[in-house]
Amino acid sequence: MTRTGIGALVGGVVLAVVGWVLVWPALVVLGFGALLLVALAMGYTRRKPRLEIDRSIHPARVPKGTPAIAYLTFTNHGRAHVPPMVALQPFGLGEVRLALPRLAGGQVGVRTYRLPTMRRGIFQLGPLELTRGDPFALVRSTQHHGGNDQIWVYPRILPLRPLPTGVNRSLEGPTSETAQEGTLTFHRIREYETGDDLRMIHWKSTARAGKLMVRHNVDTSQPYTVVVLDLRPAVYSEETFETAVDVAASVVNCSTFGRSPVELQTTDGKRLGGPETREAQPLVDHLAGVQPDPANSLANHLLRLRRERGGTALVVVTGVLDVGDLPVVASLRRRFQRLVVASIVPESQRPIQFPGVHVLTATDGDELTGLWNLDAAR
Repeated sequence: MTRTGIGALVGGVVLAVVGWVLVWPALVVLGFGALLLVALAMGYTRRKPRLEIDRSIHPARVPKGTPAIAYLTFTNHGRAHVPPMVALQPFGLGEVRLALPRLAGGQVGVRTYRLPTMRRGIFQLGPLELTRGDPFALVRSTQHHGGNDQIWVYPRILPLRPLPTGVNRSLEGPTSETAQEGTLTFHRIREYETGDDLRMIHWKSTARAGKLMVRHNVDTSQPYTVVVLDLRPAVYSEETFETAVDVAASVVNCSTFGRSPVELQTTDGKRLGGPETREAQPLVDHLAGVQPDPANSLANHLLRLRRERGGTALVVVTGVLDVGDLPVVASLRRRFQRLVVASIVPESQRPIQFPGVHVLTATDGDELTGLWNLDAAR
């Protein structure tokens, strides 16, 4: 019941009682008239239309700022017409409103509406809420239609160039007898698949298993990138944190160029990917829902990398840079061929130089892209 309906109900009771006490028929008639109007409004809105609504979202996974459209198909299964109604779609911290037209009995209608995708995150779409009211706006009733859906809004992917690896590989194999050996390493024995090199068949394992088995070798010289995202809220503003997540997702994306393996680490202890991960999608999925976390320091996280396998490149994405962290980054030069620190700051700062570390300081994603691509071209 709306405020107007509550006022009409209370006013009708007061008028009816006062008129009855004062023996004033006009007030009694007005009071009972108001009460009758409220009763009719409640009966009007209580009757639920036989309405079926199907909702689909295309696409359900989009980069930040890319349109995502919700399609509604609504069918009136009843004989009576369904009056125009207002549909409310909760989305994140906000909502989307749209008007549904009048439907005759058995009629089918279609509506589309755009979901706001300017904020990164994993959003739950609950049932659609239909609000129906009487002509005098005394009573409103809400019905829920449809189930729960989910939409993923990914970070913005910047056009970053892959970092130079310092390793040149011939797709046709060694071209001379003096070519470096040892880059191909045995990984495991597995079942033969169509297209495998017949020279890799392992005959002893084939005899034992009764089916063709092959040696699976891996190339240990291929690029391997580790991306570390600093989640400490103290070094970010709300805007710079979102930019840092965009940068981390973009580095992951460009590092998998040529199906090279990549690993994503965050200072809260989460690790995704590794030597076997050649697709950026699972890592970007995680970044869609990542939030600031003060659980650990960047220096402590980097110190643990000294005891782990190194790689071709280490990329650290952080906010306002603590210069005291740079010696810790530089101490990893024996583990990684290239060390890059991307610092996202709210205001322009002078470039920071440190031996053995490429420090890129930018205020937004576009500026970082320019600095990154210039550095990658060297």
